[in-house]
Amino acid sequence: MEKINAHIFEYLNKKYIFDVNKNAILSVSDEAYDEIKNNLFLNKESDLLEVNNLKRKGYLSTNRPKRILHPKTEMVEGILKRNVSKLCLQLTQNCNFRCKYCVYSEAYENRVHAMKKMDWNIAKKAIDFLISHSQDALSIYIGFYGGEPLLQYDLIKKCMEYATNSVNGKKVAFTITTNGSLLNEEIVKDFIKYDVRVNVSLDGPRDIQNENRVFADGQGTFDIVTNNIRVLCKKYPEFKENLMYSMVLDPRNGFSCIENFVKYDEELFSESGITSSLISQYYRQDSLNYSEEFISEWEFSKFKYMLYLIGKLSDKYNSKIMQPAFSGIIEFINSTRENYAELGEVEHHSGPCIPGQVRLFTTIDGEFYPCEKVSENSKVMNIGNLNDGFYYDKIKKLLNAGQLTENECKNCFAIRHCDLCSMVADTGNDKENKLSKELKMKACKSARIRLDDKLKDICALKICNFNVDKFQMKGVKYESN
Repeated sequence: MEKINAHIFEYLNKKYIFDVNKNAILSVSDEAYDEIKNNLFLNKESDLLEVNNLKRKGYLSTNRPKRILHPKTEMVEGILKRNVSKLCLQLTQNCNFRCKYCVYSEAYENRVHAMKKMDWNIAKKAIDFLISHSQDALSIYIGFYGGEPLLQYDLIKKCMEYATNSVNGKKVAFTITTNGSLLNEEIVKDFIKYDVRVNVSLDGPRDIQNENRVFADGQGTFDIVTNNIRVLCKKYPEFKENLMYSMVLDPRNGFSCIENFVKYDEELFSESGITSSLISQYYRQDSLNYSEEFISEWEFSKFKYMLYLIGKLSDKYNSKIMQPAFSGIIEFINSTRENYAELGEVEHHSGPCIPGQVRLFTTIDGEFYPCEKVSENSKVMNIGNLNDGFYYDKIKKLLNAGQLTENECKNCFAIRHCDLCSMVADTGNDKENKLSKELKMKACKSARIRLDDKLKDICALKICNFNVDKFQMKGVKYESN
């Protein structure tokens, strides 16, 4: 007998079932919950009318995939030949900062700061590669990355001019991730001219920023970065329209001080967006422990934001940091209102994008990687180079990360909403050329916990009669990061 394909859970003294095939959260009676929990097979008529009615409506199915294979596997070559949308250029491995959590710091495997930098021939060839492989893309994007990319500003300016003149009418947009310390009037005027989206890494108020984000000599960076931005935004107000802040949250510290910093420093944040992420665990040599203070303050901030969503708190509690965290919840609520077909015989969990299509990371030497988050010292993540083009066989293997844990994926309630890609199974070791099932299994456990938390957050909002349509009519736009 096969078990029903569902996840059962209790929350706020209520009983729920997440039906995987229907992609729906069901509130059920205590009696129905107990019967389903104690008899997950349910292949015969139940004594409970509620359970039988759910089955007649197509819920509580035992249907599962028979095989794990990404649906775009056979389309990989066609897509990468014609629909690559973004190029991310590693302009330098050098940086004037020495952030303690940086992936190039000693806390991470095999990645270190170096004086290496990209030359114009590599950059030009990479831009040409993007243009020739993006015929079907409506727009193309070029991102500048480091180290600190502004150390190579002359190359950035040359790239922007060349790309703009070479795209033959196609829209091209530029982004840069910078620590903000080297921004000046000349650069800002050029960024305004080319409509560059600028992501400045700023982690919080002075004590938070200066704890992890320091100059090479160990001095704090807060005053130089924030004063620089204030002066430039005051002189060039239009610069602020394309200014974003990227905050890396250190869970060993508190959270409320960061949220208050964003809330009350209107000069910096009033017209600019914020993305936030936790310090990366991938390729890290040690485990990152969360402080009780961070957890409690994060949960309280979530609680306040939920009250804001249901109209019980004013707009001042519309936290810029918490809003991106809830964008996935809003999308999930919308998705549960769609009619989902049952899982097919061949499926794959939802995490992976086609490696190289969305954020083709090109190193200073012209090597290709799926994105800037993976280690460029990893053999398994190397998906080609400017001379050879794409390694399609390797890309297909990375796309099908679920095959590492095929049996587990077939039976996982998170298959439709998994956020994992092959990076979670990469050791980062330059001597290996394979993914690790052990690392993937560890990441799978975390992914299931995240989805369970999301389901409970959604249930809390539904209990409070949250109306997603009414809320979206307020003009709030959610963007996934």
